[in-house]
Amino acid sequence: MSSVSTIIEQHTAKVGELTLAYLQAGSGDPLVLLHGFPQHSHMWRSIMPTLAERFTVIAPDQRGMGGSSIPASGYDKRTMASDIYQLVHEVLGCDRIHLVGYDQGAGTAYAYAATHPEAVRRLVLAEFVFPGFGYEEYIAPKRGWDNGWQLVAFTVPDLCERFIAGRERDLLSWYFQIHCHKPNAVSTEDFEIYVRALQRPGVLRAGFNYFAAVWDDSEHNQELVSKGKLTFPVLQIGGEKAVGAFGLPSVQQLASNVRGQVIEKAGHWLTEEQPAAFAIALLDFFTQE
Repeated sequence: MSSVSTIIEQHTAKVGELTLAYLQAGSGDPLVLLHGFPQHSHMWRSIMPTLAERFTVIAPDQRGMGGSSIPASGYDKRTMASDIYQLVHEVLGCDRIHLVGYDQGAGTAYAYAATHPEAVRRLVLAEFVFPGFGYEEYIAPKRGWDNGWQLVAFTVPDLCERFIAGRERDLLSWYFQIHCHKPNAVSTEDFEIYVRALQRPGVLRAGFNYFAAVWDDSEHNQELVSKGKLTFPVLQIGGEKAVGAFGLPSVQQLASNVRGQVIEKAGHWLTEEQPAAFAIALLDFFTQE
């Protein structure tokens, strides 16, 4: 990891009717990082200094999370990709970008790349299986199915909000202990940051809507693939104790130039459990000629 002190700036920008918060650091070609749930842009702080040695790193809070606006709708990944495209291209003036999507952020990243392939140099999709291309099988109930129930439950936001609102700390205490190689990899300080963010009025329901959009996302993904696979280089990354290599066949249905990588001694929480290995994997991929 980088030993050089890196300034990570916090910004907000008006994007349509939304205000999007984002972090930015470094200089060079733009590299955009998209978080998943239950995190927000803060998850990238552990690796931003290393990436910022080579790139201008931009880490937005997607709609409904972190410091961004919380609209009532628009949580399908095609709409969320449009948010990010407007921020990156129209507000920040970036042309072609490197793009990383993690967890539900990978859904946004794919929608962005498939809708604007001319605007993406290389794409990384981490810890995700795609609706329409394996996600439904991944979430199907099965024996030993004790740490995937939430993927289905969250598709009913009204019910989940009724049972979980006010218990955000309990949810995260459980969440960060599943699909992990290193229990308690999320520091106490970071845990409290995520708790406070999830307790902000409206954020919990917005996060559930990331999952409730699965059926729209499935239809949109199949529509995008029907127009042709991505042709630029794509890297699929999985943690050894979580998605692992299971996500590779899903991504291979979306893109023609794909390779997979499994990060050892890591579960789902890549930036917390193996930040150095994850950062090196990204740098190695994005700096290839």
